[in-house]
Amino acid sequence: MQQGQYQQAIDYFNVAIKGNSGNADLYNYRAFAEYKLLKYKDAENDYTKAIRLAPFDPTEYFNRANCEHELEDNISAMADYNKCIEMKNDYGDAYNNRANVKVILKDSLGALLDYNSAIELEPDSAKAYLGRGNLKIKMLDLRGAINDYNKAISMDSLRPEYYFQRAGVLDSVRDYKSSLKDYVKVLSFVPDLPDGFEGKADCEMKLGDLKKALKDFNKVIELAPKDGWAYLHRAFAEIQQKEYKEAIMDCNEASRLMPTDPIPIVRRGDVKVALGDYAAADADYVKAIDVDARCAEAFYKRALEEIANKKYDFGCKDLGKAKELGIHNLDQLIKQNCQQ
Repeated sequence: MQQGQYQQAIDYFNVAIKGNSGNADLYNYRAFAEYKLLKYKDAENDYTKAIRLAPFDPTEYFNRANCEHELEDNISAMADYNKCIEMKNDYGDAYNNRANVKVILKDSLGALLDYNSAIELEPDSAKAYLGRGNLKIKMLDLRGAINDYNKAISMDSLRPEYYFQRAGVLDSVRDYKSSLKDYVKVLSFVPDLPDGFEGKADCEMKLGDLKKALKDFNKVIELAPKDGWAYLHRAFAEIQQKEYKEAIMDCNEASRLMPTDPIPIVRRGDVKVALGDYAAADADYVKAIDVDARCAEAFYKRALEEIANKKYDFGCKDLGKAKELGIHNLDQLIKQNCQQ
C-alpha cells in the first residue's frame, strides 16, 4: 500500500480478513486502498464494518463521510462529519470537509463558520483558505476571496488551481494585469491547459493587446477545437480588429457548437451592424430571440436598430423588454425615444 500498489494490497487484506474478521484495522486499511482506487462504495462498506467493530474512533466516521461525499450522498456525509466532530471537536479536517458539504447543501453561513473553525484549529491549512475563498465568491465578497487565495498560495505555492481561482476573481474586480500574471503562472505548471490560455487571452483583450489575445485564442482552439466560447471570444477580438469576415466565421462555429446559446448569433448581428447590413443584423437578433426568448441583449440590440430606423413603437417595446430582463441604465434612452 505504501508503494501505491493498492489492488495488490487489497488482495492481501482479503486474505488477512478471512483469518481475522474481527480486526477493525484490517477493514480500515482495505477501505483506504479501495478509496485510492476510487472504489468508494466498497470503501464505505468497509468503514461501516470497522465502525461496528470499533465504534468510538472518530477517524472511521470521517473516512466514511469522505466516501459518502464522493458518492454524492451528502446527507449521510453530514451525519458522519457531525458524529466525528462530536467525538473529537478539534478535528480541523472534519470541519473543513463538513464545510464543503454545507456549501453543496446551500448552507453558506454554516459553511463559513466551519471554514473559520478549520482555520482556527489548523492555521496552516491551505485547503481551508481555498474553500473559504470559493465560498466568499458565492457570497459576493470578492476582496475577501482574493485575501483567502493569497493565504492559500502563501502556504502552498505549487498548486496551479489556486492561481487559477485567484485569476478569475482578479478578473472580476478588473485587475486584469494581476489576473494575467496568475494565468501565466498556471500555464507554467500546465503548459497545454486550454482554460489557462483562454483566461490569458481574455485578459490580454481587456488590456488592449489584441494581437496577443488572438494568438492565445488560436492556441485554445488548437487544444480544444470544440470549445464554443473560444470561437466566440476570438470573434469579439476580431471585431475590435475589424476582421469582420473572420468574426462572422467564428460566430457561426460558436453557434454550431452551442446551439442553445443566443450570444453567438447576437455577436454576429453586431458584426453585420459594423458592416452596415442592418436588415441582416435585425434578422440575427430575431434568431437569437427565437433561440432564447429571455436574451436581454438581443432585445436591446434589436431596439437600437428599430429606433435608428424610426420604428419607435417596436423599439420602445423591445427596450422595455430588455429592461425587464435585466439591462440597466435604459431610463434615459427610453425617455428620449419613447415618452412622447
